Amino acid sequence: MAVNVMETQATILKVAQQGRGRITIEADIPALGQFPTRFISWASSQGNAPAIGAEVIATMEPTNRQKRFITDGTFADDLIDGSEAPWQVNWRMTAARAGTDGETPEPAQTGETTQTAPARPSGTPKAGNGAGWIDAALRHRVDAQAINDREAVRLAIAHGAADGGNIYGDMESVLAEASLIAEWLNTRFAARLAGSPMVAKAQELGAVVTKVEEEEPQSPSPNGPPIKNEAELRAWVEEKGWSRESVAAAIAEEGYESARDYLAQAGNTALGLASALAERLGT
Repeated sequence: MAVNVMETQATILKVAQQGRGRITIEADIPALGQFPTRFISWASSQGNAPAIGAEVIATMEPTNRQKRFITDGTFADDLIDGSEAPWQVNWRMTAARAGTDGETPEPAQTGETTQTAPARPSGTPKAGNGAGWIDAALRHRVDAQAINDREAVRLAIAHGAADGGNIYGDMESVLAEASLIAEWLNTRFAARLAGSPMVAKAQELGAVVTKVEEEEPQSPSPNGPPIKNEAELRAWVEEKGWSRESVAAAIAEEGYESARDYLAQAGNTALGLASALAERLGT
């Protein structure tokens, strides 16, 4: 099957927030092979990514050939020409709607008055659909607070056994103590998410945040010029003396197959990748 833009069934297995507004998805997509497809790009500008476990009809778009098939000589470069197998290229998910390939179309409305359902942003469900969807920021809060709750129970038990025995007579007492610890942990967590006190106060008074911009990353070399392109990035990496394997591993941890794959994504820069490598491998 020649690779092309397609609309196909997908089951979402993992959703990772990689930072700088970049999201990657791992999904079971039968049309792309028997194994899960990893590192699928999802642009934050499309709206919320589909939730883990959701069954969706996804619009998939091939971006470029995977580097490993260029390295082993299967292809000469990363440009897609239609000769590739689906599992030999990288993919991005440009849209997703709740449903499966077997779904039946919704019946058209009849009558003199035509009603149009309000448009839904990509990543939000149809009413009544069984698939669960959740905002990425909310999912982070839920996951973090669940970890805090479990940690609170562990700390309560450890505190109770600090003097060589368990000072709590039953589980109810342990949970009562854990609730106090969890409340403190989650209050601290919420304070960190609140950001600037000035912004929080302004929001309390009715202000609305309309735009958030990240600072331009500084050059990873304090005394050196900014890295502007892939050639300067390669020279900088060679100067650092990092092994090819460690650099490849660091790029994979960022959610990309290669430096070229990283730079192909809108908004990514050679300087941004250099900063990420310096953070992971040390300056």
